[in-house]
Amino acid sequence: MLPPSEQEVISLGLLGLAVYFAVQLVRGLAGYLRFRSVWPTAVLTWPAPAPTRSRALVDRVLGVSGVVLAAVHAGLGKPVHHALAFGLMAVYFLGLVPLARRIRLGLYRDGVWAHRGFLLWTDVGRIAFVEAPQVALLLRPRRGAASFALPVPTEDYGAVRKVLAEKARAGVLRLDPAILGL
Repeated sequence: MLPPSEQEVISLGLLGLAVYFAVQLVRGLAGYLRFRSVWPTAVLTWPAPAPTRSRALVDRVLGVSGVVLAAVHAGLGKPVHHALAFGLMAVYFLGLVPLARRIRLGLYRDGVWAHRGFLLWTDVGRIAFVEAPQVALLLRPRRGAASFALPVPTEDYGAVRKVLAEKARAGVLRLDPAILGL
């Protein structure tokens, strides 16, 4: 049996884990609900790249471990937040991660859905294509946040460029001037 001070540290750590996964679940569900509301306005989309086999296996192992640990902690009569932490972790890895993989990346009427989420056309300050090793559209928001990366399937590269040109001609996509006017 661990000394009470160490038990308290572990208990606080598990409480932090419960809060972390609760926040991640709320953010993830909000993102998925936003995707469902944006989905009818799809212009050009494609599935997100499939995770590697090892990544998918790790997600499943973490999810199943969470179920087992939640059951063990509940069975041992540990504090509720111990089982809750592992239960939320299981829901995240077994439920939310596969759900998030169903979000289709691409171009929508009002913006772009990239790996970091949805970016409105009006918030796009700059764009650039990176063509090696695979094609990706980089979008820099106007408000200084980190860039959004949108992997573009090679077969859709021309269509994406065409949609971007159409959005720019229509005045929906207004890019900031390049540095030094270049």
